[in-house]
Amino acid sequence: MRALLLATVAVLASGCVRAPSPIDVKALIAKRGPEEARRDLAIRVLDDPRDVQARLALAALAEEVGRPSEAIEQLEAVERLGGPIGVRWHYDDRKRLGRLLLARGRARLARSAPAALADLERAGSLGAPASADELVSGKIAVASALVRHVDAKLRAKGRAMLAALAKPGEGTEESAWLGAREGAAPAERGAYGAWVWTIDARREAYDQLAAWHTATKAPRDEALQAAYLRAYAWWVPLWLGEAQPPPAEDLVGAERCRFPGADCAPPAIELPPLPPLADADRTGAPLGILAAARFASTRSTALPADAAQLKAMALAYGRDPAIAERLGRDFVARSTDAALGHAMVGALFDSLGDRPRARVEWQAAAELSDESAFERGLAEAAGRAGDGPGALVFATSAGAWSGDPAVVWTAVAFALRDGKQYVDALSAARSAIDLAGPDMLGRALDVAADLSRTLGRESQANALGVQRAQLAIAQAPRGTKPAESDVMAALLAHRTRPTAVTTARLWVAARSHPRDVEVRVALIDALDTDDPRRTVILRELLELAGDPVADRALAAVAALRSL
Repeated sequence: MRALLLATVAVLASGCVRAPSPIDVKALIAKRGPEEARRDLAIRVLDDPRDVQARLALAALAEEVGRPSEAIEQLEAVERLGGPIGVRWHYDDRKRLGRLLLARGRARLARSAPAALADLERAGSLGAPASADELVSGKIAVASALVRHVDAKLRAKGRAMLAALAKPGEGTEESAWLGAREGAAPAERGAYGAWVWTIDARREAYDQLAAWHTATKAPRDEALQAAYLRAYAWWVPLWLGEAQPPPAEDLVGAERCRFPGADCAPPAIELPPLPPLADADRTGAPLGILAAARFASTRSTALPADAAQLKAMALAYGRDPAIAERLGRDFVARSTDAALGHAMVGALFDSLGDRPRARVEWQAAAELSDESAFERGLAEAAGRAGDGPGALVFATSAGAWSGDPAVVWTAVAFALRDGKQYVDALSAARSAIDLAGPDMLGRALDVAADLSRTLGRESQANALGVQRAQLAIAQAPRGTKPAESDVMAALLAHRTRPTAVTTARLWVAARSHPRDVEVRVALIDALDTDDPRRTVILRELLELAGDPVADRALAAVAALRSL
């Protein structure tokens, strides 16, 4: 009995509990070839989902032929099946899952996904340890996600994690986290507030910078005062006259120009640069297909090979959507992180106008990795698919974790408008207006006014239009006209009576507003096919298909697909 007990303990310790005899994968490949061998094993699994032997062989084959997500799926299924005294796998299978999870954790860490830490820790328990630096980076990713949350208790938890990692030093991130500690000095809290603003933790930044401001007197540190004014302009609803600007003594430096009545132009909104056009974005397919693939490949970090595969999917979709769906499954299986693979395929179906398939893919991405970006993608996909209530639920969760909920609510309002869910879209736009800072308020008012007109609420639309005009005037330097007035005037003149002069005016507006899709769409219709300016506009629309603002990018894709 004792010998049996010792043997059982030894087997458990080795992680090889009652494992079935392995299938000789190399022999199977030699006999059937990798594709037929994989198909045979997949059929066995479908026929008997509890066939551990087939699942383990399929995982080994998937790793060998470059389908890591498929391998993870099979090995995790074996784990769930378990056995009387443990998981029924071999030592090599356990190590395989560890290697794959380590690679997936590193991929998630590259985009600062909070799910990275769990992957790295689990990989270590399976015999594939991450480095100490990687584990620390994983903890930072989790803490950063927590301090972006709207809930004060979750922010406090993230703050405590950062405080535990803080270290003195000159100009390092670790030194900025000293302000996350209980009882931190005002200057430390200010530096911490300025740092969390850089990771989009807007509310946390405002709270910390406001505490620094209250605890200090003028003249204050210029860099921290600038950060405070930036956060104040975001948090306090002063742009429509609901609150007063800071007192005159606080309005110093370039950031004072953000406030109504200033005699100077506010600092320009720093838009992230558009991703460069890769070879796969420029050649080998119609512009509409290239734009759709570019949109999908730029929703997150993507390799050039991904863009080429997405282009192939988009081309296949034109022949038969079912072929594109099958290619999408292969794309996910070959991805290091299936969650990101599903998100990119979902974005492709978004750009192709296939809303049901897009929603399925975004749902899978959100379930596999709990990230605000995926939840937001799901909210937008649900909105475009016509599920207003679902979109609002997903948007609530995505906004709570995003750091700036107005960005999410505005995007979802546009998506719901595209899905013809106008009442729910107006609800989302209202939430965006209530929460928006100066950078997002104009877009929120624009979509709300447009929705109000669609619903026949003319008086409401006019009131929102007045607010939009007030905002434009408040954000322009004293004595100057709003920058967007040039585009609106050019579009109105051309639509009223199109001439060569109005076309030239549209061209000038396009040069001064490099991300305006509407004026470029008007120019495509106005310019002759042999006009060299048309080629420039088409290229710019292709570039705009990679814009991080989804509705703007999708509008560019739609314009090119309609040609």
